Amino acid sequence: EIQFKCELEGLAKIQLQPSARLNVKARFSNGETHDNLWVDRKEEVEVPGSKGTVNLLVKPKGAKSHATIKFEGKEYSEYKEGDEWKTVACLDCRGLEVTEWMVHLEDFIAETPSGEEITDIEAEDGEYYGYDEKADAETGIKSVETRIIKSKGGKGKKRK
Repeated sequence: EIQFKCELEGLAKIQLQPSARLNVKARFSNGETHDNLWVDRKEEVEVPGSKGTVNLLVKPKGAKSHATIKFEGKEYSEYKEGDEWKTVACLDCRGLEVTEWMVHLEDFIAETPSGEEITDIEAEDGEYYGYDEKADAETGIKSVETRIIKSKGGKGKKRK
């Protein structure tokens, strides 16, 4: 599970755009790491020797088999004002472990309490500041934090 929390100012909720790709760091089962993988929920790739598809297929150097990432669920979760840690996406990972999610605020859509949608989020130093003209109020996304919750053996079973 990829989780996220932040402070919303003058915003009711934010959500990753449906077309957003996740930028993650990962550690493969052979110990090799990769600091810049992009996972696209709209891209499906066939797994060699299998009938299944995944969203990312990578073969680490010297490995006999591919490592894979597949999204579980159809869309990204909303993050609402007042939420604490919220699962943004669940990933089924085989042969690798996601170790970090690098948030790109530009990939989010925000909504003000009056229902106005903000799609042109431009972040600076990992934070966003804007202005809601209807409400005559500042808007912002700040104090962004992420974490990865590892599951073992299926949904709901958390490993500490």
